[in-house]
Amino acid sequence: MYWFRRPPYLRWAAAALLLLTAAWLDVRPQPTVLHPFAAVALSEGTVIEEAMIEWRTIQAGLLPDPGDPVGMVSRPVAAGEPLVPSAVSSSRIVAPEGWWTLETRLPSGAFPGQAIQLIVLENEMQEVPRAIPGIVIAAPVADPMAFQDLPGLVAVAAELAAIAVSAVADGRVAVILGG
Repeated sequence: MYWFRRPPYLRWAAAALLLLTAAWLDVRPQPTVLHPFAAVALSEGTVIEEAMIEWRTIQAGLLPDPGDPVGMVSRPVAAGEPLVPSAVSSSRIVAPEGWWTLETRLPSGAFPGQAIQLIVLENEMQEVPRAIPGIVIAAPVADPMAFQDLPGLVAVAAELAAIAVSAVADGRVAVILGG
């Protein structure tokens, strides 16, 4: 007779094991790591110091690891915002000794440390365009809400700085990026 059949003990055990495993996965402790956050608002170009960093415990893998957050801020960072690799430049780019820096519009894709040429377009006193070598010190930050493109910071040799600044002020400069 069918009602004298043995109960399905293995099925009950498998179902109980499945429920216990699901409960354990739900309540187990998640691995955590310490991650740096900005303790104060940081503007672009600020050199990060230990007093500007607040270490918080977050879930492992939630944010990319910035490594050691030393260097320079490559874009504005609000207080309480996590320091991620896109916000921290590992090295600070400074102008070579005897060079001067100026602001000018840079092509998209420019990055700090990249070699450039400032092409000074002709005017009434100059017939042939002149190339002035330079280095990108700080690239512009892309801001989709900005009305105009933001300028970048470029270093040029001291003997050519006056020519470059005059041409930038007159709007007679085109910038090309080096490799």
